Amino acid sequence: MPTELTYNQFRSAHKGTTKSELSNLWTQYKAGDYIFPAEEAPAEPEASIDEITDAPEEVVTEVPVEPRHKVLDTNEACKEFDRLRTHMKKFAWKYNGDVLEEGRLRMVELANQTLPKNYSCTPTDSWKIWFGPTATCLLINTTNLMGFRVTRSWWQEHYQTTIYVDRELLPSNDLIVSESTRLLKLGKFVPRTPLVGIECKLPQGVKDIQMRGGQAGDY
Repeated sequence: MPTELTYNQFRSAHKGTTKSELSNLWTQYKAGDYIFPAEEAPAEPEASIDEITDAPEEVVTEVPVEPRHKVLDTNEACKEFDRLRTHMKKFAWKYNGDVLEEGRLRMVELANQTLPKNYSCTPTDSWKIWFGPTATCLLINTTNLMGFRVTRSWWQEHYQTTIYVDRELLPSNDLIVSESTRLLKLGKFVPRTPLVGIECKLPQGVKDIQMRGGQAGDY
């Protein structure tokens, strides 16, 4: 039994498994908590993505993540999360099929690793965001008192026109730094962007806004 399987190989060994169940098993496998039943264990590993020499040029052959066995601290894991998120957005046209799925699963894995266990998010939570003179911003779920470090570009991409959020423009980053430090000491700060729709459920479009009972443009 190989000690390291790619997502392709793992999925091939679990044909007929639903996508959600496969995702849970994959997470357990990478954490070292999953043991293959004898009838499921693949006799020979399939060729990994890196070994495919005739792969189409538009398919990414490597997901830019740290080795699975490496234990990352919170800061390192958050950096990898945002680095992977940025890479997948910048080179979206190159991602395809299983490589894309593996990247998404890795982001969820890193998010679960770095998010405090007592945090939960609902569509009716209240939020505020502080914009400083630089790209760095502080997004706070005021209902649960949880802060996330975000950027102007991330905010513009996902929530530029959203409502139900208090916006404040600050003359310097001093208050952002001090509040981030205070929340960090309380275990209430994550130095990365949140997972859209999971860790941050602000309405994104007119349909989402209307479902919550508001009108686009109401602030």
